[in-house]
Amino acid sequence: MLDSDKFITDDYWQLIKYNYDQIRHAELKASIIISIYSIFFTVAYTIDILDEENVYNFSFDDKLIYLKIVAVLPGIFFTIKSFISCISCFLPRLKISVKPSPLFFGDIQKNWPSIENYSSELMKLMEDDNRYKVHLSQMSFVTGTIADTKFKYVGSGIRNLVRSVVFFLVFFILVYI
Repeated sequence: MLDSDKFITDDYWQLIKYNYDQIRHAELKASIIISIYSIFFTVAYTIDILDEENVYNFSFDDKLIYLKIVAVLPGIFFTIKSFISCISCFLPRLKISVKPSPLFFGDIQKNWPSIENYSSELMKLMEDDNRYKVHLSQMSFVTGTIADTKFKYVGSGIRNLVRSVVFFLVFFILVYI
């Protein structure tokens, strides 16, 4: 293999590493969204417990009760949607069909149960530069698709977080009027 070929395969590996980094960043962002909700609900619960008047004690005699309900229901709806998006970020279901690769950890045990079979397959692959690049490009495609899917879920989680916070703020303003 020429030095220039090595640089080309290094580029493939750098792209795969970049995609894995993006996958981790998306999962970190989903974790942060869930943490924000945890803090938000902890504060809301603590305020209710510490408040002697029990702020969330609702009465249908209150003229604003229906407006409060209209404000809180979308907040709950968007919170649930945000949680579903964040959980989906951790568990994306992809329907990508690629050939088993001795380079991908998920394929190794299923397709090469013995070390000898795996070693010979890996050595054959590493000796065939074109086949090796095909396997690297498949890994790059799969990891890039996973990262893209995860970021779509995170984007949805962030949009729904903002929507739910807006509705909950309106609700809290109505509660304290």
